[in-house]
Amino acid sequence: MGDSDTEKQVEQAFDQIFEALHATDAEKLDALLADRPGSIHIGSDPGESWTKSQFVDMIKEAMSAGGSQVRAEHDKVNVQIAGDVAWIDATGRFISNEGAQRDIRLTGVFVREGGRWKAAQSHVSIGVPNDAIFEA
Repeated sequence: MGDSDTEKQVEQAFDQIFEALHATDAEKLDALLADRPGSIHIGSDPGESWTKSQFVDMIKEAMSAGGSQVRAEHDKVNVQIAGDVAWIDATGRFISNEGAQRDIRLTGVFVREGGRWKAAQSHVSIGVPNDAIFEA
């Protein structure tokens, strides 16, 4: 299998995570996240840092509360591969139910487990201009 095929597989796994989050589908999300010690998923809020089980539980809570109030979209994903490890970076946006948008940056590390690419690490951030870092 060529690198471009593998890159497409990683990008598809990334897309499937977005689909699971939009659908608040905890079972699908669980299947897309790696089962590895040290796996971490970091959100944009300073208090958002989850293990796989915590992330899946958070989605279950969102399901019972009627879904998320914000969805995320991404633009082109850049994929790099080294054997059974791949890393991605992308830009995108958060979109509120009212239509407000905020640009985001995304990174992730994927590992091949059981022949499937799964996220072992993910991170989303909202960029702040350097001259605004210390503003309240």
